[in-house]
Amino acid sequence: MNILFYSRPVIVANLLLGCMHSLAAGPIDAFRDVNRLVVVSLPQGPVAKEVAAALVLHRLKIDERGIKIIDASESVQRVATGVRLNPELIIELRQQFNLSAGEPRPVFILVGKDGGEKSRQYNTLDLENGSP
Repeated sequence: MNILFYSRPVIVANLLLGCMHSLAAGPIDAFRDVNRLVVVSLPQGPVAKEVAAALVLHRLKIDERGIKIIDASESVQRVATGVRLNPELIIELRQQFNLSAGEPRPVFILVGKDGGEKSRQYNTLDLENGSP
């Protein structure tokens, strides 16, 4: 018997583990170890428009920190400068970060490069306190 006979199960196991890992990938795994994220969920109405406008005004500060804005708002995109995932990933993202349906106020979740929640803020985003 040659070495391939004994190493074949190890090779197959490693390939299967790699496939299972990519199937179990989360909605923000593409950003892991690359970007810090702010997951934003805005309610409908004038408050959402004000917050979205403020994010545009603070775009330079956000870009300087290498932060990506992920718009996880229900139903439609509300942050023009944010990344919008497909609807299935938005549902998964909202579940992952426990964003309740019909939240009446803006929610900002600062996510580190490791994919973990670092800070949760409501109503306004303060990048100076609790930034990733």
